[in-house]
Amino acid sequence: MRLDPAAPVRFAISCYAERMATAPVLRRKPEARAESVEDLVEKTMGGLVRVPSFQRGLNWQAKDVVGLLDSVYRGYPIGSLLLWKRPAEATRISLGPLTIEAPETSSAFWVVDGQQRLTALSASLARPMPLPSRPVDPYVVYFDPQNEQFHSPPSGGNLPTTWVAVPLLLDATRLSEWLLEWPHQREAHLRGVLFEAGERLREYPVSLYIVDSDDEVVLREIFFRVNSSGQRLEWEEIHEALFAQAGKAPSSLDSLGDALGELGMGRIENDALLQCLLAQRGLDVTSSLAEHRRRDPDVLRDAVPEALPPLRRALSFLRRDAEIPHVRLLPRGLPLVILTRFFALHAEPNARTRGLLTRWVWRLFAKVGSFDERTMLRKGVRAMAAGTEEDSVQELLKLVPVLPRPSFVMPPSYDARAAANRIVLVALAALRPRHLVTGELLDIAGLVEGQQAEAFRAIVTNAGSNAAKTAANRIIHPGEIAIGQALRERTHEGRVRDEVLASHAIGPVAAEALARGDTAGFLACRHDDVTTLVNEMCERLAAWSHSDRPSIAHLLAGSRTQP
Repeated sequence: MRLDPAAPVRFAISCYAERMATAPVLRRKPEARAESVEDLVEKTMGGLVRVPSFQRGLNWQAKDVVGLLDSVYRGYPIGSLLLWKRPAEATRISLGPLTIEAPETSSAFWVVDGQQRLTALSASLARPMPLPSRPVDPYVVYFDPQNEQFHSPPSGGNLPTTWVAVPLLLDATRLSEWLLEWPHQREAHLRGVLFEAGERLREYPVSLYIVDSDDEVVLREIFFRVNSSGQRLEWEEIHEALFAQAGKAPSSLDSLGDALGELGMGRIENDALLQCLLAQRGLDVTSSLAEHRRRDPDVLRDAVPEALPPLRRALSFLRRDAEIPHVRLLPRGLPLVILTRFFALHAEPNARTRGLLTRWVWRLFAKVGSFDERTMLRKGVRAMAAGTEEDSVQELLKLVPVLPRPSFVMPPSYDARAAANRIVLVALAALRPRHLVTGELLDIAGLVEGQQAEAFRAIVTNAGSNAAKTAANRIIHPGEIAIGQALRERTHEGRVRDEVLASHAIGPVAAEALARGDTAGFLACRHDDVTTLVNEMCERLAAWSHSDRPSIAHLLAGSRTQP
């Protein structure tokens, strides 16, 4: 059979033409107009222009804000804003460092595209005076009339005398009053540059595209057509931000993350949550949301509230069965994504299935680096397309062969982000470590949540050996005490066989070396002890040498269905 090389192109064109033909019609003509920066900022500060609380948040850096103001000053285009005219309730709005008491209105303008630009203009130009002299956030900006440039303040806070806070440029009267105390008030050229800069900023016309329609499908289609370049937000993020107040709870990735955070295992990043939503629906999590939306615009409708129960079950399983106390200690995120699909299909698996699922999780951890994670994600979600819970877990186990059986090797350097080092931290957490002074059990999840990377502290800080650079020189402990001193005091009292030390993987031999000041001996001994600890935990939870057969009940049920 001869293949037609032009067929894919013709097919793509026909699909595009079909979408164009079926696109909805905007019944009320959209309004295109220009608004001066001064008027636009005034409306924003009055609560008439609303920036929804987007999932990704405000991610512009100082250089982006400075660059935008420079473009406005020089008259360069900055793009148009896409606004949706609709009612809005009275509320308190946080806009970068600003807090706005917004009144109820029947005709607010909701920003669909352009939130970063609008926030940068408002938060920098309408910021209350006096302006910070240090870069406390990206919206602290000064203008230097000497070189006609915008600047973020230096970290030391030493500002040149010519620099002027940009909020002064938004108000000509306030600028005139301030210049009376300016060290360079007698320099006519600099004064002229400042007044001209203020005029340029205030009067710069911002293009607005205002849609007045109750049809969400229309708004979505417009968004896709105008939002075509740069680091844009996906429509799903826009939709959730605009509609988060209505419908089922949780209704956005942010609120889903908050609800899951109540379990005490930390907050899952929104990007990972989005993958979990796709997995819950049995979709390819390695494809972008835009690709899925081209096939089905409503692909994730109601997915957020539906994902809450299976994600709760998945996190509970990871904590109780897989012994992962906090999501930041997950060596890899892919098990959580696949587990979301599993617990969406099988809400209450039996004890045998949970045990086999634990083996699968830990075999994944132990074999990190020996498989392609994108392929594993696709195959893992697809493996549970049909069948019982035991069929599903058997398919997952097939994805991670038992042989060759790996043995843990301590990484040469410690980095809490590296998978192998996180396995060490999980193994140390499984010992149920105690406080070195009080002997009380530590709340590992709370410690990781509150102190993050600072919860994993170095034991020996002045050693130059290779072992000192590894995870074997780390201990999970609060930061209110000096670790080295607490260990010296404990071992000095002769308590080398101490349950508190043992809870930190410090056995008698290592403790004796520490007591006599043999730092190198201590680190070498603990390196071996921690390596053994990790290997034993992997063997216990991955169960390499055990049979992976399903439960007897499942086998009997299967035999009854055979002819």
